Amino acid sequence: MFFSLSKKILLTILAFLGLSAFLFVIFFDNVIGKKIRNEQSNLITRNQYVIELLNENISLRQKIGKLQSQTTTDASLTQKKEELSREKKLNEELTQNYDESYATIQESLRILGLSATLTFLALFILWILLKRWVISPVDKLTELSIDVANGNFNKRLKINKGHYTDEFNTLMQTINFMLNNIENNINEIKEKEVFLQSLIDTLPDAIRVIDENYNITLYNKAYAEYIKKQYLFSSPKCYGAYSKDNQCPCNASQYICPLKELKTKNKNTLKIIHSINNRPLSINSARIHLNGQYGIVESIRDLSDNVNYSHQQKISSLGFLATSLAHEMKNNLGAINMILDGILQKYYTNAKANNNEEKQYLEMISNQIKDCIKVPERLLKLSRNTEQTNTTFNVTTEISDILSLLDYEIKSKGIVLTKNFSNSKEKIYGNETDFKMIILNLVQNAIHAMPNGGNLEIKTNTNKENLIISIKDSGCGIPEAAIKHIFEPFFSASSTGEKKGTGLGLAIVKDLVVKLNAQINVSSQENVGTCFEITIPRLKTQKTLVK
Repeated sequence: MFFSLSKKILLTILAFLGLSAFLFVIFFDNVIGKKIRNEQSNLITRNQYVIELLNENISLRQKIGKLQSQTTTDASLTQKKEELSREKKLNEELTQNYDESYATIQESLRILGLSATLTFLALFILWILLKRWVISPVDKLTELSIDVANGNFNKRLKINKGHYTDEFNTLMQTINFMLNNIENNINEIKEKEVFLQSLIDTLPDAIRVIDENYNITLYNKAYAEYIKKQYLFSSPKCYGAYSKDNQCPCNASQYICPLKELKTKNKNTLKIIHSINNRPLSINSARIHLNGQYGIVESIRDLSDNVNYSHQQKISSLGFLATSLAHEMKNNLGAINMILDGILQKYYTNAKANNNEEKQYLEMISNQIKDCIKVPERLLKLSRNTEQTNTTFNVTTEISDILSLLDYEIKSKGIVLTKNFSNSKEKIYGNETDFKMIILNLVQNAIHAMPNGGNLEIKTNTNKENLIISIKDSGCGIPEAAIKHIFEPFFSASSTGEKKGTGLGLAIVKDLVVKLNAQINVSSQENVGTCFEITIPRLKTQKTLVK
């Protein structure tokens, strides 16, 4: 409970004054007043006793005087009466002295009351001066301190200018000067914070600063956009941005923690890729010092755009290659085929020539040339319609086209191809080019995993709801630790000793599979082989799911 200083001083003065007056009255009454009352009572008793004795003496003398001579008795009586008169006079003087003493006491009490009044008045004046000189400045300082504690640095103490100043005037001037400096420093800090925030907001990557207690102390506009798009989750802790259920720092089996990694291994920078909400995020971390404490700054970039850009680059490059091959191969091979047709028509037109061995070889050459001409046509078909338009297409036909393109590479490496299509008429709804790119990447990966030959099996199965495409090889396999990272952009874990790729092939496959509203799973064992399985909704439901 708040009790002001002024009330404390005033009540203390009043209590002290009342106690002093009460003690003085009790002491005066018990000591001096009681003594005066006792003296008065004793004096009255003595006087009454003396008067009674004198009256008895006079009575006795009167009786005796009757027996003696009248003259002697009268003289003695007159003498006694004079003594009695003096005694009465003395008694009256004593009573008058008592009255004068009592009057003196009353006058003393009046003086005491006047002194108490003057003392109270002096104390009241002192209290007013204390309130003006001490309590009022203290109240102002208290009010200002409350405002400052609440973050209001605009208020200042009002100083009364006069001829004389005291310590409180000096203190108020010092506090006002201090508040001016604090406000200026705060304004400078706010300006620098605004500048810093504006600076990091201009960066296209998501930026966040993390202290040693995993608190996100600063982030930019791009990071807020990632939260808005639900690439990340809103959380005051860094690990809470990866999952709503994360209530403790990430462990190594879930995500690599840059804060722990940089601190324990004494590194300055770290680059990792996390898959969050099916979004590949590249995270670059660097050590910093935050007010003497350890911390990191992270730059987060969504690699989906890079994956799409790489996909478009592949399609564009493929289209350019197909166009070049179409012009070069079709023109030259077409000319050769025309020459062969001319030779056949000129020299082998009669019926006898049908069994001619040379004619059969020339027809075989003509047929092979026609098959070669179909290769650039397939490439053109693969690169056609690169925009995201959805159509209905036959799965078996599209897979066969891709296998025809890769036929030479398959045979040249001694790979045995097995095709097992459960329903050759099965169709799905989606982007035809994207589907071909999925099959092309997976089959190429299988070929690269078997540099010394092996078995490649491609089969399709259907159930009530889905079409299942399986691509299985007997290659080198994928390490168990790498399986969970193979769909991350720029991750490459080749075990063949060959040059690693860009690490974008499977990331593109994952992105394209998601666009088909499909799922892809992988199972692998080192030195045994790998199997990719794609589950796609069948045509009856695919049209309503693919956007």
